[in-house]
Amino acid sequence: MSQNREDSDIKIVDDQFGKSEDFFDALEFIEETKKQRFNGNDAKAKMLGQNIVSSFSYNAAPDDLLALAEEFGVEVTPEVLLQIKILSVFSAEVCLNSLLPSAMLSGVAVNALYDVLDRVSPDFYAELYNSTAFSFYYMCLKTGVDVAGSIGRRFAMLCGDRDSRKLAFFGKRLYELNTEVYTKAISGVAFV
Repeated sequence: MSQNREDSDIKIVDDQFGKSEDFFDALEFIEETKKQRFNGNDAKAKMLGQNIVSSFSYNAAPDDLLALAEEFGVEVTPEVLLQIKILSVFSAEVCLNSLLPSAMLSGVAVNALYDVLDRVSPDFYAELYNSTAFSFYYMCLKTGVDVAGSIGRRFAMLCGDRDSRKLAFFGKRLYELNTEVYTKAISGVAFV
């Protein structure tokens, strides 16, 4: 061995390899998949993800959304409408990931959501795919402090007016309402 080489960065693997918490247990995953399929939870999660798409697959803002925007003094321009829909999808994804009984079922529901969205609204799906909004919103979740308020402020920024209190309060209320609606929809599904 050369005298110039140092070996302090070499790691020795011991007999505990494969027993860490990060180890993926394929057999456990297969059993969980089988269990969820046979007890009907898999189908319920898929249906839930598919049905949630109707909440944000509109091309024009629904009347109740326009009324809410008017209440906050927000004009629903095409850019604002796009951000409303993106925030709605984000809210749905968060609820599905946090409220379903297992990560596997959350994955099934979220995948079904995106599959249907891609099929019924490919232009919006492409916009969503290319958007950085989810990154900003997930950072708000990680702080754990005034999440809805933080999301509202990010919403205003993504709409192109970072300093707009109207947009920030509107975005906050949208997130709260979305979360309420999706939570209710999820709690209405009887997972086994």
